[in-house]
Amino acid sequence: MSDHLASHLLLDQLTAEGTRFIFGSLSSAESPVVHATFELRSDIHFISALHDEIAGSMAIGYSQASARPGILTVMAAPGLASAQTALYTAMKTRVPLVVLVDQQDTQILSDDPPLSADLLRLAEPFAKWSCELKTQAEIPRLIRRAFHEALSPPKGPVVLSLPHNLLLKPSAGHPISPPQLSPLGAADSSFLKKAANALVSAQNPCIIFGNEVSQYRARKEAVSITEVLGCAAFSEPMPTGVNFPNRHPQFCGVLPLDLTEANRQLEPFDVILVLGMQTRIPAKVHEPPLIPPHASVIQINVEPGLAGKTLPCQLAAVADIAESLSRLRAEIQLVSNNSWVDATRRRAKQTITYVANRKQQMEEKLPYPGGSAQISLHWLLRMIDAVRPQKSVFVSDLVNDRCDPCQVLNLESSSSFFSLNSGVLGYGLSASLGIQWASPDHQVISLTSDLSALACPQSLWTAAHYGMQTKFIVVNNLGRSSYNLQLQTTPGTPARIQLDNPPIAFKDLAASMRVPSAQISLMSELEPALQHMFESPGPFLLDVLISDSLEQITSLDKVRLATNI
Repeated sequence: MSDHLASHLLLDQLTAEGTRFIFGSLSSAESPVVHATFELRSDIHFISALHDEIAGSMAIGYSQASARPGILTVMAAPGLASAQTALYTAMKTRVPLVVLVDQQDTQILSDDPPLSADLLRLAEPFAKWSCELKTQAEIPRLIRRAFHEALSPPKGPVVLSLPHNLLLKPSAGHPISPPQLSPLGAADSSFLKKAANALVSAQNPCIIFGNEVSQYRARKEAVSITEVLGCAAFSEPMPTGVNFPNRHPQFCGVLPLDLTEANRQLEPFDVILVLGMQTRIPAKVHEPPLIPPHASVIQINVEPGLAGKTLPCQLAAVADIAESLSRLRAEIQLVSNNSWVDATRRRAKQTITYVANRKQQMEEKLPYPGGSAQISLHWLLRMIDAVRPQKSVFVSDLVNDRCDPCQVLNLESSSSFFSLNSGVLGYGLSASLGIQWASPDHQVISLTSDLSALACPQSLWTAAHYGMQTKFIVVNNLGRSSYNLQLQTTPGTPARIQLDNPPIAFKDLAASMRVPSAQISLMSELEPALQHMFESPGPFLLDVLISDSLEQITSLDKVRLATNI
């Protein structure tokens, strides 16, 4: 009998796909696939968490930072059920995720044994594609298709059900080499010519840069087209990465979730170029739409079905964003003249002056507080930015229109910030570990709220177990308001339950996981505590008691979401 089992063949195919890590929980460590990683001493490493949901967020974070599909293995039906929130997050955030689910022996499945279920039906709501292994010979084809489906726009999660008895059978198959894929290509010439004419004819154009700009590596072209037009640049609400360098003098900020405010910010513009926007926030009856009715919209998306779906577009295209912007720039040069160039220079100067004045006004409204003052979110972010290591990455699940981390922090690099737009609690702590595995030479800084930290505190054990350098900062306001994405509540409902009776001892919680920690509440403690945290080896948790007096967080009566979020 051959010693090369189907589980070994599966690892061979994963290796051919470029896989380095498989994330899972302690319960999934009994999988034949995980056993094979130790038997073969392969280059694929199994990374263990204490819960399937945490392992799923780790795989998502790894995928975001590495641009490779995250691989998650879970135990049968309970494991897949526990990982449903990870599948939901991957679907909403467009993260490629391959989920390998153990299934009971096919010879006893009809007897409804413990831990069995219809896994394909369980995966259906959130998986792009799912399949159950029928024979060991088809393993290379199924894994190859799983990667293809996960990486094809829209990127997302796929699920493979793997019966134990099939994985333990001998297999003499061979892995399939992944193909070199041709890029999508630019929008067609007719679209680009019409778009160029519309932008050149515009009195006051602007650009909204969506999450696809960072996901599909189009930031260089994004900056170039902004400078050619001399126009204002915005990021779509709830950015999952650095869609546009936020210290660029023409960057006007992240559009808020408050549609009234977002509409007001976009009101002055007559032509809006929307690039790679994913988040949909339809207006309710009492709200204005995101885009003012008088504005003409030109939209480009990589994902089929997004461009022209809900925004009132005059022009829409499915195309590679970077290539389309390069061609669009060339078309603009063909139809423009010297007077237009002079006008764009004046427009750029006005935009830069507006951005600079707004920043100055903010600085005047938020003077540096004294040492005995309570810590605000704004000054917490400012101080972190001042003392953090040069090679560092932020991971955040904070949602705050008035003090958005994407605007306060200095984010120039495309790989310096990662977030989510699904609203799932627990992302900050868990995803930061996956991002740390993808970026071992960088300091990963996790920014999370008190409520989100309570969703998956077991992440601290994984950080301690592997001696990771990740630093966790808990923004703690005793649950008085939520720093996380929330649905609108009905007016007149009772106040939310607060975390002050009794208060959560995050320092003790970290100590139980053997993670060093500290708690601070005053400005005089902030800089020394941050410096101590960054100088400490291994993981560290800093519990920061926050005052809401200077900037109100995104409250429940301000955040309004589409029914599909």
